[in-house]
Amino acid sequence: MIEIPIILAFVFVTIILLVTGFYYSRPQTLIKQRLERVIGETNKTRDEELRVPFLQRVLAPLGGGVSRLLHDYMPVAIMQRTQQRLVMANLESRLTAAQFQGFCWISGAVLLGVMFCFLLSTRIAREADGTVRTSLAVLYLVAATAGGYMLPQFFLSKSIQKRQATILLALPYALDLLSITVEAGLGFDASLAYAMRKMTGPLSEEFAKSLNEIRLGKPRLEALEDLGDRTGVEDLKIFMTAVVHASRLGSSITETLRIQADSLRTRRRQQVQELAMKAPVKMAFPLVLLIFPALFLVVLGPGMLRLFDSLFK
Repeated sequence: MIEIPIILAFVFVTIILLVTGFYYSRPQTLIKQRLERVIGETNKTRDEELRVPFLQRVLAPLGGGVSRLLHDYMPVAIMQRTQQRLVMANLESRLTAAQFQGFCWISGAVLLGVMFCFLLSTRIAREADGTVRTSLAVLYLVAATAGGYMLPQFFLSKSIQKRQATILLALPYALDLLSITVEAGLGFDASLAYAMRKMTGPLSEEFAKSLNEIRLGKPRLEALEDLGDRTGVEDLKIFMTAVVHASRLGSSITETLRIQADSLRTRRRQQVQELAMKAPVKMAFPLVLLIFPALFLVVLGPGMLRLFDSLFK
């Protein structure tokens, strides 16, 4: 009697499994599941695309289209220089040189249109009788176009300067880490990896990039030379050049790191002293033009008012 319920339950579960397997093995069900998977992947891809910055998602392809139209008129030297500047700003993975140049031309065209509308709506380039001063209008339009073309270049230069200043500020700490770890017995590559893990910022990113290049098969000394060249920081370039020469000549890396650390501290001290000596000269103009007039007004103002009252009454 006890076996009959067990057999019935087994038969019931078997029937349920067979019906479920038959239902989900139908071609219509398989097609529906495939469509749902494709739609889910499409939505995921769309969300990932929307998370990409506007500059990279919209403006970069637009700049690439414009650059293809002007490709025959762009000198190779300018494209190479632009690519080098993008590498220095760590933007080479987001923008190509052609896209950036196309974006510069788009910016110039936009400011040209804005200046044209401004001239039409104002009398800044018109005579008193309403006639247009052609030479002045052309000068404004050319200046607006040139300014629009140079505006992305200006922001790129500011980005490069900010990144170089951050690297220069973190370089002494990195040299100390490298010196300590090499003296402790690690190799130079292992010391770079340790410094990369202990630091954050552009210098750590450059260390990681060089180590990845070495792992991918790039010659070690060439990767280290590129580390000094691509940032544009002279102190880092001098340091990496000294390390490369020491590796080629078989000199002590520990002694080289110690000498470079001392040399870097000396150069930083000299730079600080130079800035301190320039400070009085830079303070003279605001002091004379802004502070002294206000000081004279506060000190001599009441006496001058009493003097005028006594003279004219």
